[in-house]
Amino acid sequence: MIKVQASVSKGWLNKHGGFVFNRKYYLDPYYRMKQDEACHNFIKEKFPDYPLYNMEDNLVQAEYVIPDMILVGAIQPNMIIAAALGAEFIFSPDKDSDVKGFPLKDISDISQLPSVEEVLELSFLKELKNQYKNACDNYPDCTIIPPFFWDTSGRATIHGIVTTSMKFIGSDIFSKMMMEPELVKGIHKWITDVYIAVIRHFSKLGDLPVTSVHVGECSGTMLDEYTYREFVTPYISQLGKEFGAIRLHSCGNADHVLEPICETENLKVIDTGSNTSLAAIRERMGKAFEINVFPPVEVLVERAKPEKIQRWLTQTLKDNDGGNLKIEYHLESDYNWDNCNYIHEELDRLGIVRKNRIY
Repeated sequence: MIKVQASVSKGWLNKHGGFVFNRKYYLDPYYRMKQDEACHNFIKEKFPDYPLYNMEDNLVQAEYVIPDMILVGAIQPNMIIAAALGAEFIFSPDKDSDVKGFPLKDISDISQLPSVEEVLELSFLKELKNQYKNACDNYPDCTIIPPFFWDTSGRATIHGIVTTSMKFIGSDIFSKMMMEPELVKGIHKWITDVYIAVIRHFSKLGDLPVTSVHVGECSGTMLDEYTYREFVTPYISQLGKEFGAIRLHSCGNADHVLEPICETENLKVIDTGSNTSLAAIRERMGKAFEINVFPPVEVLVERAKPEKIQRWLTQTLKDNDGGNLKIEYHLESDYNWDNCNYIHEELDRLGIVRKNRIY
């Protein structure tokens, strides 16, 4: 089975629709819902025949989006924790939000880390809890989605372990793996415990049972196989044991860390970036295993020739070998629409995936 789902970036929406993504957009759930509705209608008008949606890149499942769905705390997960620990939000009108500062950069001993219980009582997390309760009270006819969830499916969303420690500490985390490995392992265990706690906390608050966890290990491909196995796999496996199903994301080519990725406990989906060998994943995991894949940026950028996307799609279908596959991309303002369009039209022509929208 093959599916296709694409999302549209905030940069594209700003450039072509004039939409602005300010502080209120991220911190006022009802305001966000109304702006997201406007973005959705704009996209649907521009792309009536294609499954392009207004949604956070790779975190939302179109089949679980319903009308009048209010997202509370719909902010990238490691930024929620970083902001709670004292990092400062940065809101840009034409791109995704971010934080500045490294709230744990001076940690030299795990005893300096706040307890999990203390994290749950940090003011920003309590503010998000209050936002959720207020939304339930003020908009009873809407479906309110709590923080760390993005649709009605019950799939929780967090960043990966080293991706989060890098956000909290900075690039020094990589040298600490060599110089202070036990400290890093302690920090990674703490990050894992915090994520488990906040997922449980907001799942209970929203009465939304956890069905799986998306782990965005964006920085994991910066490691070699052995470092990944030592500093990443055990902690994502802990999440797998806790919640039962893991969708593990990597950015870019992940061939060199496929072995420790595939060793993850209760791994159900590999969501991989450009040029990772689908054939190698199929060889390890079989045809029934779900792979989600992004086209490489170099076949989507404005200057890319159509032949590049043709070759990529042909090779992807060959390497997939009839397996369970989902092709995804995030439309950026400098992408070549003809190349994105080719994915939909060619799969439709081949009778593999019809180009209809879900909503």
